[in-house]
Amino acid sequence: MVNFLQLRTLKPSEFEEAADGWHKVSSAAGEAKDRVDNEIIATLQHHLEGTGRDAALVRLRRLSRNFQYTQAESGLIRTALNGLASELRAAQKKLNDAVADAEAEKFTVKPDGAVHWVSQHEKVPFNPERTSWAGGPGSTITSDPQQAKAQAYADRIGAAIKDANETDARYSRTLDRLKANNNLDVTTSDWADAQQDMRSLQKSADKYLQRDDIPKGKSPAENVKWWRSLSSEEQADYVSLFPAAMGALDGLPSAVRDDANRIVLDETQARVQLELDRLGPEPAEYDPGDGHSGPYISKDWEEWHRKHDRLTAQLAGMKAIQERFKQTGTDGLPPAYLLGFDAEGKGRAIIATGNPDTAKHTAVYIPGTGSNLEGAKGDIHRMTDLWYDSQNLPGGDGLSTITWIGYDAPRSAYPGDKGDAFPEAGSVDWANDAAPQLHDFMDGVQVAQGGAEASHTTLIGHSYGSTVIGDASLKGRIAADDIVVAGSPGMLVPEADDLGVGEDHVWSEAASPDKDQVPLGGKAVGLGGWKWGAQYWHGIPYSYGPQEVVPSDEAFGAHRMSTDSADHSGYWKRGSVSLWNQAAVATGNYDRVKYD
Repeated sequence: MVNFLQLRTLKPSEFEEAADGWHKVSSAAGEAKDRVDNEIIATLQHHLEGTGRDAALVRLRRLSRNFQYTQAESGLIRTALNGLASELRAAQKKLNDAVADAEAEKFTVKPDGAVHWVSQHEKVPFNPERTSWAGGPGSTITSDPQQAKAQAYADRIGAAIKDANETDARYSRTLDRLKANNNLDVTTSDWADAQQDMRSLQKSADKYLQRDDIPKGKSPAENVKWWRSLSSEEQADYVSLFPAAMGALDGLPSAVRDDANRIVLDETQARVQLELDRLGPEPAEYDPGDGHSGPYISKDWEEWHRKHDRLTAQLAGMKAIQERFKQTGTDGLPPAYLLGFDAEGKGRAIIATGNPDTAKHTAVYIPGTGSNLEGAKGDIHRMTDLWYDSQNLPGGDGLSTITWIGYDAPRSAYPGDKGDAFPEAGSVDWANDAAPQLHDFMDGVQVAQGGAEASHTTLIGHSYGSTVIGDASLKGRIAADDIVVAGSPGMLVPEADDLGVGEDHVWSEAASPDKDQVPLGGKAVGLGGWKWGAQYWHGIPYSYGPQEVVPSDEAFGAHRMSTDSADHSGYWKRGSVSLWNQAAVATGNYDRVKYD
């Protein structure tokens, strides 16, 4: 219990000094994790091979995981101590103001908080019409107005002490939770417990930091303005307390978003794994029935599979992200940055190879139909493969590639696909919903880089991803210098110049119709753009009139690059002409692009 004297003599700065100490621990753990991942492990993977190296990698990755857990939990302790200091300082000020006001009116505040005064009696007449007091109409009573004032000051002092005790109780419970097992292995249960620690602290510290203060629906520039208005301690505390919200905030530095999203990833992976473990064995598929009807599919079996399939899909996507982290250093591959993550619904994952904030060139890949967290592995590999092939070109070492699984993509591409009679990819609704998100993300990349001139940026859209890019361009100038599309079903505009980057900076790859039918399919469902004019084949007009145009058509006006893709998904094969051309554009080597 906090008493009057303790609150009067309290030094909140001592809690802040302790918080600074935990900040140093958290920062040191984070720096150690980065060094293990991006220097030690990366060097081993780049230069060594064999069973000895593999055994060392297992131990180093466990060490990295321990450092990350230490970083997260130490950050929570730091935040708790800062919150405790802030709220106790407020209670102390409330107390000191009450004491100062009392003493200014000549009241005496005793060491136990009691308020004493010099009595000033006065006679107050009674109204005979409003009382039946036996003294009669002319009678009076004696009162002391100082007593009421003293009681008011005593109430203010009591309220301040009450605030301090409530604060002490809340933070004591939370700090008691922040304990770890004394061992060398951070387990799934430890990370799940860390998530509970965070939620407990969110409740305790809601007067210190509030989720509602984090910008919502603001532009990346406004997000950064808010971020820069915070002290360094507040910035660190927001990341520790609300990592999901901070990791999703476009415009913040990539290193900040990466730290926040890795915490969310580890905690989510632990929670999902424990939930999967609790499902237990698969129930019998069929219920034998009651003898009059049956057998029939068991409801328990259906519910078990519904949960099992959802959880295993989430884990598959998270495993793909973790595998990309582990690849750092392989053949010189730079560190990965997790710029966005959410396991709910179809899931979200935004993964950069190399830090885009400092990149000379940036390539952002928008996948198409069927993309989701579960299938993130293939989309992540496409951008690491682009990075590898770009190293054969001038400026390739300054390239950062980003996989943007940041929207709900349509799941079906043709009738019957995924059981859909009407394929979702035939609707523009998915692109309409995704376009503002892509627009904000690209603005955020540019803001974090320091402006439009800081990096040469290329947007790469595959299949329906190109439709999303086209829709985003209709919402206003998108933050890109070049646009590359592969197997595009249409971009909702009839001409390359409508995309806002200039006709000379729009590039298209499309295999022949017998290998990739998506461009023709896009025309059939209306994802292109209508224009009046001639249709061409190798520069020769063959018809004239209204036509729906997609990027692979000459009439669209894009650079039609060579491609050796064998199908709709083969544009990212390592060493292919298709990938070479994307790399040439992404690194600004336009003169290296190959044409038929």
